[in-house]
Amino acid sequence: MEINDEESTLAKEIANAVAFHGHLGPFLVLGVRMGIIGMRELGLQANDNDGRLRVTAFLKYSIPISCTLDGIQVTTKCTMGNQKLKLKDSSNISAKFALHNGKEITVSVNSTVYDKLKSQLLAEKISSKEVGHLAQQIASIPEEDLFITKRNF
Repeated sequence: MEINDEESTLAKEIANAVAFHGHLGPFLVLGVRMGIIGMRELGLQANDNDGRLRVTAFLKYSIPISCTLDGIQVTTKCTMGNQKLKLKDSSNISAKFALHNGKEITVSVNSTVYDKLKSQLLAEKISSKEVGHLAQQIASIPEEDLFITKRNF
């Protein structure tokens, strides 16, 4: 099987996020994928955020859902610390990526996928191996099935 550039970028960014976050999990992978989409759609290269980008994440600030934030931070270099990443409470998961020129994209997790993921993670105690398997599933779901994107440009 041939790995294309997009898969290679995703694998590299997931590895970077795991090194930063401490372990692999499905919400971390969601954040990585959201960050990659936001950067790509706004014409920014990975690790090439020159400070123009701001991100607002909409999600519950509770583990494991909040792990999404670390994936976004690693891929965009917008962090809570540099105040380029803001958090707003929401029952769903989405992120708005905005440039100073007004160009924006909002990436939302498909609610059907999100509900299924929550039920799998929270149904009963699952092993770290099963959590890793869920993360791999999230990495492999086609972008158009996993996310809903809205562009303002």
